[in-house]
Order: sequence, then C-alpha cells, then structure tokens
Amino acid sequence: MFSDTLLRVILLLAGVMIVNSFEAQATTVTIGLIGDSTVATRYGWGPAFATRIGDKAQVLNYAKNGATLESLSGKLDELLELKPDYVLIQFGHNDQKKYDTEEYKAKLKSYVDRVKQAGAQAIILSSVTRRNFDENGKIKPREEGLKANLTFYAKAAQEVAAEEQVPFIDLYAVSVAHHNEIGPEASAAYNYNEKDTTHFSPQGAGAIAMLILKELKAVVPDVPAWSESETPE
Repeated sequence: MFSDTLLRVILLLAGVMIVNSFEAQATTVTIGLIGDSTVATRYGWGPAFATRIGDKAQVLNYAKNGATLESLSGKLDELLELKPDYVLIQFGHNDQKKYDTEEYKAKLKSYVDRVKQAGAQAIILSSVTRRNFDENGKIKPREEGLKANLTFYAKAAQEVAAEEQVPFIDLYAVSVAHHNEIGPEASAAYNYNEKDTTHFSPQGAGAIAMLILKELKAVVPDVPAWSESETPE
C-alpha cells in the first residue's frame, strides 16, 4: 500500500509530466516549404534551413526541381493534408520562363488562398537571386529567354502578399544585397559547381538559410522555432 505522502508525490510528478508534454506540443510547429530547385533537397536552401531551425520545428520540404506554381499545385494539396502551421512559398525561377507576372500573381494567390483555407499561415518569399555579376561586380538579373527578369516577379510576389495580408520576405532583394556586399569571388563559394550560379553548395545553402531565418524573425517574431534560432546580427 502506498502512503498518502508517496501517493501525493506520484500524482504531482504525473501532473508535471502532463504539463511538460502539453508545453512541448504548444511550442512545436510544423513548417512546410514549397518551391523550385533553389528550395528543394538536392541543392536548395531547404535542408540547411531545416538543420538550423532548431528542435522546436518539424520541416516538411515539398519543393521540387524544375517546379512552377502550376506544376506543383498537386503537391501543395499533399502538404496541406499534413496540417502544417506555416507554409513558406517561393517560386519564380521557372515561372518566369513560362508565364508573365499577371498569371504568376493569379497562381500565387491561389496557393495562398488554399493555405488559408487549410488553417495554416502562408508566408511568401520572392525568389533568391541567381549569382550573375556585371563588369562592376554587382548582380545582373538574367534577361534572355524569360518573360521578365526576377525583379518583376519579386514585385508581383510582394503585391500578392499585400493583397492577401500575409507576411512577405523579399528574398530577392535580400540575397542581391548580400551578394553585392560580398562580391563575385566570395559568391563563387556558393555555387553548386563551377558553372552553376543558381543552385547551392552546402556553404551557399547555409548562408541563404540564415538570411531567411533573420527575415522570419522580423516578419513573424513570435514563433519559437525561429525566434530562438541563432541568426547573424
């Protein structure tokens, strides 16, 4: 037979365990990523983001190489079935080859509406820059073979975020400023290979992930998963 004192201690410890369990659940969030190859698992920033976000978040990376908003629409549905708390949306590199900014805006708006309907928070990111430099060592947007360069798609993404009243990270502007600051030589270390100035080496993916985390702190500061992550000042 348990004594009254021992029984009270056992009940108290059980109560502490239950409270701790509830607190752990309350501070853990699920973050979905959806986008093109610059986000995806092979040579995008997504895996580096997942390792830096900390143990208070689960990251579901549904980005895919070669993806557009149109081609990955079904994957968004699959992601939303998993009930993420947040969905980070970054498209543009492949979309700009296929349709203009107005169609891009319409498709991006559809994504945001579906995320909202699923009860999650959409966060729009403009596309990370390609690392092409001009003769002055500054980022030069690619023009050839595209409906428009990435600056126009970044502006379109910002407009959708404003219209839909969701957080926006201008990753295009942030990444351009970053590479303009460090210059072509340092930026070359971000290349997946010598000729690939779009995708990332592990160093490049890590650097971009840290830029994103810093911006997330500013636009959605109350989420423990990234508000407590170590990011550059």
